[in-house]
Amino acid sequence: MNIKQLLDKFYAGDTTPEEECRLADYFLNCECADENLKKDQAMFRALCGKRHRTPLGVSVRLQATLRRLDESERRTPRTHAMWWYRVAAVSAIAILCTGLFFATRTHSPHTVADTCDRPEDAALVAEQTLLYVSAKLNRGIEQTRMAEEELIKMNDVLEKTFNTTIQLYTK
Repeated sequence: MNIKQLLDKFYAGDTTPEEECRLADYFLNCECADENLKKDQAMFRALCGKRHRTPLGVSVRLQATLRRLDESERRTPRTHAMWWYRVAAVSAIAILCTGLFFATRTHSPHTVADTCDRPEDAALVAEQTLLYVSAKLNRGIEQTRMAEEELIKMNDVLEKTFNTTIQLYTK
């Protein structure tokens, strides 16, 4: 059988290990004159050029890892179901506790009690409270006015600086 027929058989996946060794020996040991075979030769040299030994026990460890992954995949649906059961249980307990809290809470009506016995005393307390609020409000308004004046001064300084800078760069 010639090399081209062996290659066709190789690419079809029908070669025996002996035939593959024959192809590898051919491509590793001789130079091909045919351009079509040079690509195949490069492939065989890449595949067969350096043989690496697999460490002992790799296949056993690989199979054990695959088995472990396969078993964990089988357990996954049950684990997800258990997780959802737990979430549902926690939610039910939270709803139950919230309902019990609002059901057992006693409502006390808010009653407004008079703080003063006579209306004159109540009017005097209200007047004092309003004077206090008015004093605080006036103080806040004065501070706002002073801050506004400072901002105007700062704006003037910034505007002069800006105009000076523009004049320097435009010259």
